[in-house]
Amino acid sequence: MKRIFIVSVLVFLMCRIGEGYGLSDDFEWPRWRGPGGNGISMETEWNPKALEDGPRIVWKVDVGVGHANVAIKENRLYTVGKGVFCLDAETGEKIWQYTDEVMFDPKASPTIDGKYIYVLSERGILLCLKAKNGKLRWRKDLQVEYETETIPYGYNGSPVIVDDLLILNVNTAGIALNKRTGDLVWASTVHRDKKNSYGYHATPVLYNHEGKRNALLLSGLGLASVDPETGKKMWFYEWGQTNTARCTDPIVFDGKVFLSAGYMVDQGTLVEMTGNVPRLVWENGNMGSEFSACVYVDGYLYGSNGDHAKECQLRCIDVNTGEVMWEEEMKMASLTAADGKLIILEENGTLRIAEETPSSYKEISSCDVLEGERTTRVFFTPPVLCNGKIYCRNNPGDLICIDVRK
Repeated sequence: MKRIFIVSVLVFLMCRIGEGYGLSDDFEWPRWRGPGGNGISMETEWNPKALEDGPRIVWKVDVGVGHANVAIKENRLYTVGKGVFCLDAETGEKIWQYTDEVMFDPKASPTIDGKYIYVLSERGILLCLKAKNGKLRWRKDLQVEYETETIPYGYNGSPVIVDDLLILNVNTAGIALNKRTGDLVWASTVHRDKKNSYGYHATPVLYNHEGKRNALLLSGLGLASVDPETGKKMWFYEWGQTNTARCTDPIVFDGKVFLSAGYMVDQGTLVEMTGNVPRLVWENGNMGSEFSACVYVDGYLYGSNGDHAKECQLRCIDVNTGEVMWEEEMKMASLTAADGKLIILEENGTLRIAEETPSSYKEISSCDVLEGERTTRVFFTPPVLCNGKIYCRNNPGDLICIDVRK
């Protein structure tokens, strides 16, 4: 009994130490928009006031031009710029780099799955690399090998893993590859009669319906729900105009899905996914997001309305009515939610932390992540909170790690 008691005490103390200091695998960010694909972090042990006296920059690394976000697992950070990078998430030290001639201005983010990472280039080259050392497992040219269509402004949706499959937002309703071999499993048809001249760039979104997992794919003509195992189309909802890019992911909650576009049009649409024919709930111009998808929390959507060529506002809208609860003028912004707070990154590099509330905009702290540096600023990529640090990506290549631990 005494031995059992001692072991129990040691286990308890180890757990408490982990809680106090935040072990590196407490929280991970293995894919675009985080573990749930919804832009929400579950972390609570961080300090929203950490930016009050300027950013506590831990490290800053030049990874090359691109909008790709970071993926983090087991204290390793992966991103794409002038090649695929694996960095130490704590120090920024380069562990390995894989270079491929097709990597130019990448916008899709890497996806981690066990021992491998998956990276999609703007040209449609899909790579599977060993996470440990960056060695190539397989490489596929989607257009050459599987005759996928050319997407205006490139292949920008990130890969999504469903069991043994990689789901990609390509063609009218996606394609699926075997994640172990890269072989094609199923493919939807290409766009023929109508085409979107600005492309479609959202990442596939998974959701559960009547006990079964489905995938939402926002193509050039509208939104499709498919069975990810077979590619069978469950339904299709025609949405949007062909003269606007579709960049923001669908937002799923309570049997509904929110769609948004902000390039040349400001349009937000809420659809109820009931039966075989989705039903329009409301549609207006109160939340037209150009690049960054909203986050949904407790009946409200928080996001950036407008595009980078004109005035923008950070807004909160009621999902039941589509009405604006509050707005705050700022440059086009992307955001992540965590522990009742909004982590907001404007395109000019201003990082803000605000209360997550529908009552009004309540800022807690803010800073310039580049500390006044005179350089090109194109922060279109959402900030990532992982293990008490916020990671910010600038298109010219700046990747900045900011300490926000308590």
